[in-house]
Formats: sequence, structure tokens, C-alpha cells
Amino acid sequence: MRPLYCDESIWIPVADGLRRRGWTVYTVRGQDRLGDTDHEHLSYALENDWLLVTFDDDFLSLVETEDLDHAGIIYVRQAGRDIGDVVKAIDEQLENREPDDRGIDYC
Repeated sequence: MRPLYCDESIWIPVADGLRRRGWTVYTVRGQDRLGDTDHEHLSYALENDWLLVTFDDDFLSLVETEDLDHAGIIYVRQAGRDIGDVVKAIDEQLENREPDDRGIDYC
């Protein structure tokens, strides 16, 4: 499975939890990309062939309205979830995802 790129909306403990489950995770903070635009994050993830993980539905709008290329997006609904629930939901989505899938998943 391709590495994950957690945007700045994803809580750091979520990224840490995914690492503990064995996923390779990069964060916006860790890549010194805080303040980049959503377009820049999508491009950066694509250049590195990383799946973008986000709570931010702006990425969905960008991809749909502007038909932007991406390496895959996992959009996470955070309402009513704690950190453990989010980590489990993403982990399950990744376990069921085809390695070369470049689509958008919702969890």
C-alpha cells in the first residue's frame, strides 16, 4: 500500500495511531508544508504517490469541480468520533483498498 499523507486537519494522534498499526504516514507538519494551499497538497501527494488523508471536504470539491489529478484520497467524517474510532475506520478502509486504487474513499 502506498504511504499516507495526512493533511493539517488530521489530528496528530490519528497519524501516530496509523503508524502504530504499521502504515507509513507523512504529515503536513512533518513535511514542513503548513500553509500550502489545497492544490499544493494534492500536487505534493501526487508527486510522491501518497494517499491524501483528510477531514476537509474542500478536497472533494476541488477534485470534482476542477477534475484535478490525485494519487487517491481518503475522506474521513470526524463528527462524533474519537481518535480511536478514526484510526480504526481509516485502517479498515486501507485494509480493503486495492494497492493501486486512485479513487476517493469515504470513511
